[in-house]
Amino acid sequence: MNHFKRIVPLLIALSLAGCQDEKILEKTGFVRTIILENAEGRDKALKVTISIPKTNQTESIVYTNIAKSFKQARIHFDMQNDRRLVFGQLRQIMFGEALARQGVWLATESIFREPAIGIRTHVLVAEGEIGRYVTRKFIQGGTMGEYIDNLIRSDPATRGQLDTNLHTFLRNYYDEGVEPVATIIGETPEGLTVNGIALFVRDRYVAKIDADDAMYFALLRDDAKNASLFMDEVSTPRGTGRISLGNGTSKRKIAVRSPPDPVRGTPARAVVKLKIRGSLVEYDDLLEMNNLASQPVLEKAMETFVAERCERLIREMQKAGADAIGIGSLVREKMRYADWKSLDWNKAFSKADIEVKVDLRIRDSGRLIDADA
Repeated sequence: MNHFKRIVPLLIALSLAGCQDEKILEKTGFVRTIILENAEGRDKALKVTISIPKTNQTESIVYTNIAKSFKQARIHFDMQNDRRLVFGQLRQIMFGEALARQGVWLATESIFREPAIGIRTHVLVAEGEIGRYVTRKFIQGGTMGEYIDNLIRSDPATRGQLDTNLHTFLRNYYDEGVEPVATIIGETPEGLTVNGIALFVRDRYVAKIDADDAMYFALLRDDAKNASLFMDEVSTPRGTGRISLGNGTSKRKIAVRSPPDPVRGTPARAVVKLKIRGSLVEYDDLLEMNNLASQPVLEKAMETFVAERCERLIREMQKAGADAIGIGSLVREKMRYADWKSLDWNKAFSKADIEVKVDLRIRDSGRLIDADA
């Protein structure tokens, strides 16, 4: 009986504690998305928007403020609502295009240093009128933050091969010899879409990789699994046509043949080697190649196409001075520390001699009919 009397108060206390936790959660605002833009007509001012999903997960509470910094905007947000704002569930930091081109670091340093923000938070650049993003009802359902989170994780442009999260963005920002990238989001009549990859030099958005080239960029940046390549103009001895390669894997290696020599005026020389294996999914315009005897010729034509496509992307990066694939990190290992520190790598990268070599093999030759050539 005495034991029972001791247990009852304990159970009551635990029950009350649970009720108190529930009240705290109801008064907590879990910020899902932060949007930062230039404030129109205001010099050195930010337009800051935050999105907080309601408990039903289908609607959001949206706050917007004009401030000199995110910290100031956060104070104003605290004054506007009856919830305690927390950032542990943050999924996206989204920049307006104009702000991204000016530089994002000063505007977001306090966000990047926020300890509660997870490193897997997506870093995005938004095209168009961002204000419509947060107020629009999407046919896909759910809140804007949830919709974008799912879209980026699946990333139809690169099949999830390129995750532009806060961890990789900050690592590349601080690293010497590689520049950050971010996913570009745009609006369509049906919803939102991945519009490409934003190339940065330090914290400034300087160039864009189109969505159609995003997978090839992913191959240049790192190894890839379950890659899907669409080749629209593959030239073979028997004509030109479209080819799709699915379930692909790619191994990337970069060999630096020589670092730049400012004294002699010779550029850096490097080779990017791609080893690609995949299944033939489509080659409808090249039915005359529909036999095993033609497989080596077809593979050679595909190698040429991929190499030329990747070299064109590298030239675009060089034009912007944005080494987004990390060649500089390997060049640095070939140089003395003092020589590297005195080198303007962005300028040297724009003049570098970079070649792409591709070793491509069709893994499932069953798609080809064993017939006479």
